[in-house]
Amino acid sequence: MLWALLSAAALPGAAMAQPERMPPTLVEAWLAWQEERQADGQPPFDWAYSVALRERDAAEWQGRRARLLSEMTGLEQILRAAGRPDLADTLGHWSTRLEGLPALPARSADQALDLPALAGDLRANPAMSEIRLLGTCRPPAWIEAWTLTGVSRQPWRPGLTVAEAVDAWPDEARRGLDRVTVIGPNGTTQALGTAAWNRDDLPLAPGARLVTPLPSPGPGQTLEADLIHRELVAFLASRLPGDDCTLWQNHP
Repeated sequence: MLWALLSAAALPGAAMAQPERMPPTLVEAWLAWQEERQADGQPPFDWAYSVALRERDAAEWQGRRARLLSEMTGLEQILRAAGRPDLADTLGHWSTRLEGLPALPARSADQALDLPALAGDLRANPAMSEIRLLGTCRPPAWIEAWTLTGVSRQPWRPGLTVAEAVDAWPDEARRGLDRVTVIGPNGTTQALGTAAWNRDDLPLAPGARLVTPLPSPGPGQTLEADLIHRELVAFLASRLPGDDCTLWQNHP
């Protein structure tokens, strides 16, 4: 077999594979894997839940995750000293959850790395020397919410919308809320209004994540809160779109 499966401790429910012979380009790797799956009677890829990670992104996320945790910890301490235990607790919940999410495995939040996109523009087909891993996940049965009261997962059901998910949050998580950032399982991000005056709505796919922006903590701290929100959204967009994943590691 082209792919030799190994167990992976990096992600619960994941299997890691080391190819016996890695194809030279990403398109050829996707095609080889697809051919083997078909031979085994497995279903076609769901490209919203299939991922690839560029080497440069793998190297970048190690440092960005560490800096994000440092920013969260620093602002949490400032807020506790300033008498804002509510927002300090939010950052404490978020950083605790983030500490449980290692930088790798990850995905490049780049839809141009899936086979349909690459087949339409073969000039963009990267060499496998530029790719750290590729893989696929089963669509999960949850969506994940990062709110002012912490991090939680809600059951997904067909037809579930952003508005319905937000309405199910506790009052403390919705108080003063006027927008959330929606992260799709394919790594796309979109800000969406949630208040009566700006409400918009979208259906949610399994594995979507919703992130509440931090309200302005006070004078001189808005930039830090905005930075944490941007970096948190970017980090979550780089996460795998499920818990039950099979990954193919490319070792040079």
